Amino acid sequence: MIRLIQERDLQRVSALIQNTLLVSNLADYDLEIIGNLQDAFKTDQLRALAGKRRIYLLEEDGVLLGTIGLEDDKVYNFFVSPERQGSGVGGQLLDFVENLARAEGLRKITVDSSLTAVSFYRRKGYRQTGEQNNRSFGRTVTMVKTL
Repeated sequence: MIRLIQERDLQRVSALIQNTLLVSNLADYDLEIIGNLQDAFKTDQLRALAGKRRIYLLEEDGVLLGTIGLEDDKVYNFFVSPERQGSGVGGQLLDFVENLARAEGLRKITVDSSLTAVSFYRRKGYRQTGEQNNRSFGRTVTMVKTL
């Protein structure tokens, strides 16, 4: 089930993000960058983000599998539990926000992808339009998909 995040979910979602960063992104980013990203997704920071963008989570039998955010035409906060990566969870979440964007009349959707997720987005029809290198949060690849 995909639903909007609620106050009671913040700690669990933060823990999922922190773990995913450490397990899945460590091959592409150094520990300092991972630590900075983990700090950016602590419970209080996640609460503030949820106040300005829609953040959804996917649960199965009460187990949190992943999370994704949408603000305007941009995907944010997209993390899938390392144990469930490659199982279709990420595709379900991304399809969900793409369908929301279409229903709202958007013609494209963008994401600043981690290096770790670039191949996933390519498989989902996204194309690279740029790249950024942030000293605190590392290198990301801007990708877009026409809806």
